Amino acid sequence: MRIREANIEDINDIKKLYWELDTDAVFYQPSLFVRAERPDDFLIDIITGEKSDILLIEIDNNIIGFSLLQEKETPDISCLQKKKFVYILDFVISEAYRSSGYGSLLMESSKDWGKKRGLDFLRLSVFEENLKRDRVL
Repeated sequence: MRIREANIEDINDIKKLYWELDTDAVFYQPSLFVRAERPDDFLIDIITGEKSDILLIEIDNNIIGFSLLQEKETPDISCLQKKKFVYILDFVISEAYRSSGYGSLLMESSKDWGKKRGLDFLRLSVFEENLKRDRVL
């Protein structure tokens, strides 16, 4: 098992994991999401950007999950201290590998990504409906 930064050659594998992530999103919140393929340009911009990365987790050269990370700043609001933080835009572990500790390892690597950049904290959003349960499609 290893965790590494994505490169352009990983885009097709990332898209397969996005399909799985989007399948869950449509299942849990069909009024908000539709299944759609992510454009290559979006992924290329994230992979090559100075303030973003996609961390991949691999087992035996198979990519089983990713964390899409962006460096952000708190909004310019008078009551907020100015801080820089890691925002996890998307995070997925392939269903066959869930509940095995791989998500925890990937989350720790996501935190380390921010620490290496001198960022102050990590932020992510989770849907209320995102519970572990059996589903029938």
